Amino acid sequence: MSTTESRGKIGLGIVLFLALVLGGGAGPGLFTDSLLQAAIVVAVAFVLAGPRQVAASPIVLSFLILTFLAGLLQVLPLPAWMIEGTRPEVFNPHGDGSAYRLVSLGVGRTLEAMAFALCGLLFALAVSTLRGEHVRGLLPFFFIGVACNMLAGAMQFSMAQDTRLESWLPYVIMAGLFANVNHFSTLLFATIPLLVYYGLFVGRGVLVSLAIPAILLVLLAAGSRAGVLIGLAITVLSLLFLAWRSRIGTVTIGALFAGLGVYSFGATTKFVGELDTAFGRLEFMRSTLEGIRENWLWGIGYGNFTSGYGLYERGEMIFRNYVNHVHNDYLEVAFEGGILAMALMGFYGLCVLARLRHRLDPLQRAAFLSILFILLHSSVDYPLRTMAIAITFALLNGIYFHRLPLFKPLSRDEAIEVQHNGDTILVPIAEPAGSSRRRSRAQADA
Repeated sequence: MSTTESRGKIGLGIVLFLALVLGGGAGPGLFTDSLLQAAIVVAVAFVLAGPRQVAASPIVLSFLILTFLAGLLQVLPLPAWMIEGTRPEVFNPHGDGSAYRLVSLGVGRTLEAMAFALCGLLFALAVSTLRGEHVRGLLPFFFIGVACNMLAGAMQFSMAQDTRLESWLPYVIMAGLFANVNHFSTLLFATIPLLVYYGLFVGRGVLVSLAIPAILLVLLAAGSRAGVLIGLAITVLSLLFLAWRSRIGTVTIGALFAGLGVYSFGATTKFVGELDTAFGRLEFMRSTLEGIRENWLWGIGYGNFTSGYGLYERGEMIFRNYVNHVHNDYLEVAFEGGILAMALMGFYGLCVLARLRHRLDPLQRAAFLSILFILLHSSVDYPLRTMAIAITFALLNGIYFHRLPLFKPLSRDEAIEVQHNGDTILVPIAEPAGSSRRRSRAQADA
């Protein structure tokens, strides 16, 4: 383990932690997001500029390049004939007969949105270049950030009626360190598979057995319908997906399912009758689909949803409070980016499914579950518009699309501790004859 690689891991871990505690806002133009983006670029540059033994994931690199090109196309002047007739004339920024027009309705907002997305992709790219032990070394930073959010959330929910907190952060804290309760819940349920992995394969069972019930209780107290239901589902699937091949006994699994049953009863009791009855998200989706139909080729520019949505809004839906998101990230991105954005989303989905055909490490299987449920939650909300969730999603993708299996770390019985370059590492003691050949064959099969 070289000192440079170790420092690179620590740098990524620090910015990951900072994103979790400072990146809970979902609004545009937050100075905290700008500071975090600068820190991410510095940390990623340190990792990519140093010596690497693992090549970057080609999938992450391809997606980074394609995303950059898709955003660049929206802010470059294009011949007017390419845009005329492809969307309502009211969206044409230059109606004075100019020979060139821009796709984006607001270049500044598009550049801001692209910087946000590219920072996440750069973080995922840097994670994909780390060796297995360094990737696992990022998990403690992640868990500490989640614990800070849980502690803040528990303190808020123990207060009286009003849990809103105002601080030096550029947004009002509603749950944990987030401005949105549902996004706070997204972070918690995305943590569950990683905790299950940590308990089963890293030997932290006691800690995890306390952490998961605490997460479920905080989710219940947070009042997020989506978070509660998905948190319950992801716990069950994590156990089935990861613990099925471990040594957990039937009695333990039965007790866990019994506890989940009690928890689900509490969730159902708390949220019965709270569903939207009118003027809800289905109407937002209908209006956005109408916008996609008229702007399917070019879109209106990333980050410009509020500028284009009003044209398709029904008169009776116009109130003092305006719609700033459609509460469906897929529709919103398609509205903003047009057919190229739809193609990018389809390409990502195919890459996720194709990766399942390869042999996955337990940590990669856990990352897949977290990715799956963040994507599911994105169909009813916009969690990826929050820096904390975006960097979490980037971490998960860096793990999932890592080119090498992230093997289980050596146990204390299989290795001894050795000091090397100021680091404590585990060195194998010995291995039975023929095991090295079998391991090489397993790596070749992967």
